[in-house]
Amino acid sequence: MIGRFDVLPALLDEAFERELPVAWLEETALLVAPYGGFPRAIETLTQLARRRPGPPTRRLELKPQTAQLEEQGRATFAAVYGDNTEKVLNELHDLLPGFERLVLTAAYGSVLARDGLSLGQREVLAVAALALAGLPAPLGSHIRGALRNGFPAPVVDDTLLACAVLADERARATLEQARDRLSRKVYTA
Repeated sequence: MIGRFDVLPALLDEAFERELPVAWLEETALLVAPYGGFPRAIETLTQLARRRPGPPTRRLELKPQTAQLEEQGRATFAAVYGDNTEKVLNELHDLLPGFERLVLTAAYGSVLARDGLSLGQREVLAVAALALAGLPAPLGSHIRGALRNGFPAPVVDDTLLACAVLADERARATLEQARDRLSRKVYTA
């Protein structure tokens, strides 16, 4: 079911009708991160937040040794999100308190901040992955991240165009929308 966002609203509605504990649903949504990736976990938590009565029931706690990774992750996150950094972190926090720290430490501090590729190169790869996953919101964020980190719009557009041959119908629609927005300069560094 990971990535089947077309059926997720109905599944969540049924879970609430059956009065499943919200904490179970939150933990299930969090499990999407290691198996389906952070963008899918964010989308799942977003859809849950739209249907959940009230605020999250739990807070995600991380181990103390994550402080250095969190600091590294915050710097990398800021390089990707620019002036929107605090807004996006607050949105992640609102989905599940502490989730923003998991994103900072695991995704940005442990993976995106690694040596071996520049952040711009990693962002172009994120653009390809998110385009093929058909996730428009994070795709737009990472297109901006690629632009902010040294990749000009024509290179980002070429990346999207190259992905089109591998994309399913849903992802192709996301790709075309992103290419249109890129050509109209909706995405800015």
